[in-house]
Amino acid sequence: MNTTKSARGWPWGLIALGLSVLTWIALVVGVLAFTSGFRPPGDGNNGVQATQWWLLGALVTMVLSFLGSPVAMVLAWRRRRGPILAAIAGALLVMLVSMILIVIGSSWG
Repeated sequence: MNTTKSARGWPWGLIALGLSVLTWIALVVGVLAFTSGFRPPGDGNNGVQATQWWLLGALVTMVLSFLGSPVAMVLAWRRRRGPILAAIAGALLVMLVSMILIVIGSSWG
């Protein structure tokens, strides 16, 4: 095997679960930042400018943790280091993708 001994001992299931929870938290922060950017008509785009860094940070965090969680889930299953936690993380990600697809589908008509 090419992996180091320290990488084999990591709690990959817990890492996958933490990354999937971080994905949900980033989604909530992004939605809150988006909704706080709304201002009354005629107020200009000051609200959007004030929240654009929060939106960008939430989006980058969500994408990176969403991509990292399946990697950690696979490692958890293959190394037998928390497969139950990895399954919970997978369920959380499936619920997240399902919710996003429902919102996108309902907005298309």
